[in-house]
Amino acid sequence: MKLTDDIVKALHRCVTEGYESVTEFARLANVSAETVKKYMRRETESIKEETWSKLQPLLKPYMGRKQQKTSGFGSKYLELDTDQRILLDTFADLPDDVKKQKLLEMVELAKQYNREKNGTAS
Repeated sequence: MKLTDDIVKALHRCVTEGYESVTEFARLANVSAETVKKYMRRETESIKEETWSKLQPLLKPYMGRKQQKTSGFGSKYLELDTDQRILLDTFADLPDDVKKQKLLEMVELAKQYNREKNGTAS
């Protein structure tokens, strides 16, 4: 597969915005850090299909981002960090009854955290 400018830009944005290092990104993608760096420096013109299949799910949110406007936000783009995107994708895969239960648990956890943070724990 051809290593396009869009892929290189998405790779840079993904690593910069979503991870502490290239090594962390590479570990999560199950690709060597040297391979990722090679792509970021455009030291090759192509990506092996096997490697692309590992990188693509992580890069997808960063591909063509300027074309992904969100409604209700005018000219601003809704940007989520990688953990937030993973959480939303994972949540979307859950059955409805589990979604409701987990949402209630998270709301209660947030309330408890805020009470403790503000010194109003009961």
